[in-house]
Amino acid sequence: MMDETGPSRLTAIALAFMAVIWISPFSWLILNAFNPLSTGQLELPKAVGLDNFGLAISGNAGRQFLNSMFIAAGTATLSVVVGIAAAYPLSRLKIPGRNTFLWTLVLLRMLPSAGVLVPLYFSAQRLGLLNQFGVIIALTVLNLPFTLLLLKNFFDTVPIELEEAAYVEGASLFQIVTRIVLPMSRAGIAVVWFFSFTGAWNEFLLPLIFARVQDAFPMSVGLYAAFGEQGAINYGFLTAFSIIYAAPAVGVYFLLRRNMNTGFAGVGVKG
Repeated sequence: MMDETGPSRLTAIALAFMAVIWISPFSWLILNAFNPLSTGQLELPKAVGLDNFGLAISGNAGRQFLNSMFIAAGTATLSVVVGIAAAYPLSRLKIPGRNTFLWTLVLLRMLPSAGVLVPLYFSAQRLGLLNQFGVIIALTVLNLPFTLLLLKNFFDTVPIELEEAAYVEGASLFQIVTRIVLPMSRAGIAVVWFFSFTGAWNEFLLPLIFARVQDAFPMSVGLYAAFGEQGAINYGFLTAFSIIYAAPAVGVYFLLRRNMNTGFAGVGVKG
């Protein structure tokens, strides 16, 4: 009897131990965020309130949230639009060295961001783009290799016979793309939009250098500043700010979940 129950108890204890380790940081985050008198300790709060969240969505912190939404949504949308315009011809035209070109772009993207930061900075300076628009354009340029590769692979799954039939019926290229190709590739477009959004949302270095003024900084820079900007850490504000910082990426995932489940499986067209 001991031999049968021993291993299961050990397994249960090990799983419980791992669960405690995994849950502890989130418990600390939530307990301190809802504690108006937070001291940074892992303890049950003597009072519960939303004061910390009020601070995290007002004033400079609220402006940083809007800046992050503008940069992340702008980068994701521009990446998808530019990616579609470039990936569809790459999918349909027989261009010599096409795959070599795509993988070369991907390998170049593997270079550390700091390696391309200087030329990007001086290019933006000459064009007057040392602002949030410059951040969006720079991030779109950096995203483009993966965007091209992913969208091209999804466009490849759309049967060419459907486009040929539509062409015979008199459809224009614009109608073929918008009414056949894009609807059938929406899983891939959702994946590209999600990754571009989360990448831009978490970006720290480019907004810090390009935006240059505090009013234009996103939440990633604000989170860094929240770690003791004035020599002391406001744990309640910091934990509430962290929860708000994580919320949009989770929300976008659930909004796009249905298409992304198909997209992560690498399936552009069912059937």
